[in-house]
Amino acid sequence: MKIFLLSAILCFTFLNLAAQKNGSITGILADSANHNSTLNYATVSVYKAGDSILTTYKLSDDHGVFKINGLATGLKYRLIITAWQYGIYRKNVELSADKPILDLGTLYLSTKSNDLNEVIITAERPPVIVRKDTIEFNAASFKTLPSAVVEDLLKKLPGVQIAADGSIMVNGKTVSKILVDGKEFFGGDQQIATKNLPANMIDKVQVVDDKQAKRRNPDLTAAEIPQVINLKLKKAIKKGAFGKLYAGAGTKNLYQAGGLMNFFRDTTQVSVLAYGNNINQPGFNPNDVQRIGGFNRSGVNSMMMSSGGYFEFNGISFGGSYSGIQTSSGGGFNFNTLTKKGIKINTQYFFGRNDNLLERLTNTNQTLGEDRLVTNANENTSSLTLKHNIAGKIDWQIDSLTQLTIEPFLVLNSNNSVSTNYSTNTNAAGQLLNTLQNLNNINSANNKYQLLADLSKDFKKAGRSFNIGLDISTKPNPGLNYNQSSNTTFLTPSTTEIDQLRNNQIENFRTYIYTNYSEPINKKLNFKIDLSGNIINNENALSTFYKNQANQLYDIVIPNLSQTVEQTGFKTNMNVSLNYKITKDFNLQPGVVHNYISLNNRFSNANNLNQRYHFIWPTFQLKYKIFRINYSAQFTEPNVSYLQPVADNTNALYIRNGNPNLLPARTQNLSLNMYKYDPQNLINYNLYGYGNFTKNGIVNTINISNGVQTVTPINASGIYSFNGGANGAKDFKFNKTSLKIGLGFWANFNHLPVIVNNIRSNANVFYVGPNGSIRLNLNDVVEINQSYAINLNRSRYQDNFYTNLSYNTQSSTSELIIGYPKKVVFETNFALTANTQQIAGYNNNIKLWNAAITYLFMKNDKLQLKLAVNDILQSNVRRSIEITGNSVVDYQTNNLGRYGMLTLTYNIQNFGQKVGGRQTMFSF
Repeated sequence: MKIFLLSAILCFTFLNLAAQKNGSITGILADSANHNSTLNYATVSVYKAGDSILTTYKLSDDHGVFKINGLATGLKYRLIITAWQYGIYRKNVELSADKPILDLGTLYLSTKSNDLNEVIITAERPPVIVRKDTIEFNAASFKTLPSAVVEDLLKKLPGVQIAADGSIMVNGKTVSKILVDGKEFFGGDQQIATKNLPANMIDKVQVVDDKQAKRRNPDLTAAEIPQVINLKLKKAIKKGAFGKLYAGAGTKNLYQAGGLMNFFRDTTQVSVLAYGNNINQPGFNPNDVQRIGGFNRSGVNSMMMSSGGYFEFNGISFGGSYSGIQTSSGGGFNFNTLTKKGIKINTQYFFGRNDNLLERLTNTNQTLGEDRLVTNANENTSSLTLKHNIAGKIDWQIDSLTQLTIEPFLVLNSNNSVSTNYSTNTNAAGQLLNTLQNLNNINSANNKYQLLADLSKDFKKAGRSFNIGLDISTKPNPGLNYNQSSNTTFLTPSTTEIDQLRNNQIENFRTYIYTNYSEPINKKLNFKIDLSGNIINNENALSTFYKNQANQLYDIVIPNLSQTVEQTGFKTNMNVSLNYKITKDFNLQPGVVHNYISLNNRFSNANNLNQRYHFIWPTFQLKYKIFRINYSAQFTEPNVSYLQPVADNTNALYIRNGNPNLLPARTQNLSLNMYKYDPQNLINYNLYGYGNFTKNGIVNTINISNGVQTVTPINASGIYSFNGGANGAKDFKFNKTSLKIGLGFWANFNHLPVIVNNIRSNANVFYVGPNGSIRLNLNDVVEINQSYAINLNRSRYQDNFYTNLSYNTQSSTSELIIGYPKKVVFETNFALTANTQQIAGYNNNIKLWNAAITYLFMKNDKLQLKLAVNDILQSNVRRSIEITGNSVVDYQTNNLGRYGMLTLTYNIQNFGQKVGGRQTMFSF
């Protein structure tokens, strides 16, 4: 906190001093043909006279006004003003000490004519161009280090925020995918593109709405529509190859190696990659990190709901682990081409292998009136995961108004893990209740077969549109669990031993069909209808066997632990609405939704259960300028895994029951969004809030006897939750110095029942997290980044049987990058995490310090030698805490600890050569 405050004070002092010494230029931009029509989002670029290096820039606001601060007096400047569909405006200006503020008044721009002889001056390209539905950044205007990748470039763009996990937001909107020259790049996987493509290969960065996401879900508000980033490569790369090869060795027998190559020829692009390391580093995608193995045996009591499908990353895990020690390897290829008929074709294949060793300590502290149940678990899991991903995409622009997209997917994912767990239960007096020794040998798979198809049609009549789509998927997930456990109870002395095999075959099949039609009634009124249907066919087949001592095989069936559950049926949704445009900035869209669900739950050893429900409910949307409010309702069927009536006894201290009588949940959703990008002041901010109210939601009831917990899911009403937050960032530019300050706040509130030993209490759980960040760049020689966040966690209960819980966590990250002397880059970062939970044997203050130095050599810095030291202070562990139900659950996991690594990277850049003959694009 002290570091963050000191950095903020220094930065604001710097800003004040700079503002006192510099002048400014203001003006208004208007259409020369219509003096009353101002030009918003035009780019005003400032260059020093006789210099081609950009000094600064601003965009005009909604009223055509621009103001450029931080300009030095006594210098001559050249203004270049560009606006979409208008000609370029140039003007030379000069600021003096006597007149540091220059008001240019109203400047008139003429509509651009189609002049074939127009000369384009590359040096005068504006840093930002805002078209009708696209924001385009000129990459050359945002200087990066020679070794920079796309992620480093994106961090410098106004309105762009990149989280620690690599996820990206633009002006408060989530980025759904990244394209390269308009084509899928490794399935649109963001991390592969941002962390591996060299920044100096990029000509333009374009940001547009994800139109496909809007077609598939027409109810998305403007603030909820994800963004797509398209990286336009330099013209010289249209025929050529680029990529990188790297290899490194370190202490403790650690290593890393890999390569990524991209080949371009006319309208065809081929990318291949391969990697391997044992340093917990992502090969190419840290966002798909998996914590493999381990079991949630801590008595979780939380609302669990399923919409009948699963969210899954469109890609493969390429390694990387926050906790544990991991060895990962993988490879794949990506192929894009554009046919003569304008059909875009993409195919891809990935293979990934992860070996992970996870050591985890878990402390769970449950409040039970005057008593407590404290569970301490020591877990050790070794696992191997293999994953194949085959995918394709056909994108056909049939005509200017019709588009067809077809996307097949195939994912084959197998996991083999061996987990040993030793846990103890004690009461408030410290008296030992039970001990458990558990061994689980699991062979499981998580496969997926999916086909997506989408056809959209616009009509000549403005506002009329039609869309129809299909999503078919099946997910067969077989699992074999060889379970051996020994449970000793001390209050009622007994020992129970289990040696069994659980064969659990779960398969989820669904067919989702959707269509929507929009028809304008008049200039202010638009009719809209959305229809969707979901065919459900899920199965959970469980067979349990004891080990036969005679032949050492698991072939003795246990009837009371074997059951097959089939869930079939369908659900429909029809939403009819009218969009009324009251004014240019004010829209109301009231509507009515009809939901119907029909479920048939069949059991091999129990009575069948048929369920039929429907309801008619109002919907509502309001749009006013930057504000969006949306209200809707829907049915959610219980996941078939919760319907399995057979108990899961693989952990004798935490037995999980199913409930075949679970009902579908009815949920009402409310969302509020506001986002704004102020181009004149380089400020972007957003405000969001989401709430849901659930009837017949699913919660767990817990019964505790002699330290043994038995958990059963039931339906409950009166469940609601809210989450929201606000984020803002401002960019400051002074000649060759830039500063970016960001502030954020998020909060979650959950209200749900907690039921332990038939004592019910409503729990109110709060999570609050303010945060801030500062990024200072001095002429691309020195860069200082500082962030700080605090999380306040509280739970309050209505019944005195439960004790209120609270803890705080603080985290701070400091980063310093120095690019001096030439060809040398020094970087270091220090992260501190501290919390108020005091547990013996747990580290409350985890300090992680990394440092590296890189030397660049050869022409264009093609070769880089990097010496890095990880975890200099030898923290070795990671820690996380959460409140669930009446418990505080505290995790501490192992990590690699301190090591050194020397890595050599060779950047391959081969462009502009003649393709064919001896000089081919495959020669380096």
